[in-house]
Amino acid sequence: MGLTPVAARVFTYLLLAGKEGAVFEDLVEYFKVSKSAVSNALKMLTASGMASFRTVGGKRRRFFFVNMRSLFNEKEMTSRYQQFFTILDDVRKARGIQDQFDKELGEVAILYKMLLVEFPIILERWKRTIELDS
Repeated sequence: MGLTPVAARVFTYLLLAGKEGAVFEDLVEYFKVSKSAVSNALKMLTASGMASFRTVGGKRRRFFFVNMRSLFNEKEMTSRYQQFFTILDDVRKARGIQDQFDKELGEVAILYKMLLVEFPIILERWKRTIELDS
C-alpha cells in the first residue's frame, strides 16, 4: 500500500483496535519506537485519508482510527494504478531489452491498465450491493 514499515504496523494496529481507535502514547509504547516515528506514521496515514482522529469529551487526547471508506477512494486508487503501469512502461523503455522479463512487465502493465478502467465500475457495483444489504 506504499506505507513505511512503521506506518504499516500502525495501520494494522488501528485495524485491530476497531472504532475505539488508539491514542498516540499507546502506539509509542506498543511498538517501542520513537515518538517521531509514530508521529510520521500517523501523519502519513491521516494525509492519505487511511486514518482519521477524533477527540473525546473535551480531552486533549486524539483517538486515531482507520477510515475504512477512504481505502476505496476512487481517485486515490486510480492514481495508484496509473502510477504503477507508468512505472512499468518506463522500466520497459529504460531496459530496452525484449526478453521474457520484458514480456512479463508488459503483461502486468496491461493488468493495471485494465484495473484503471474496471475499478470505477466495480466500486459502483460494490456501493449498490451495500445499499441493498442495508
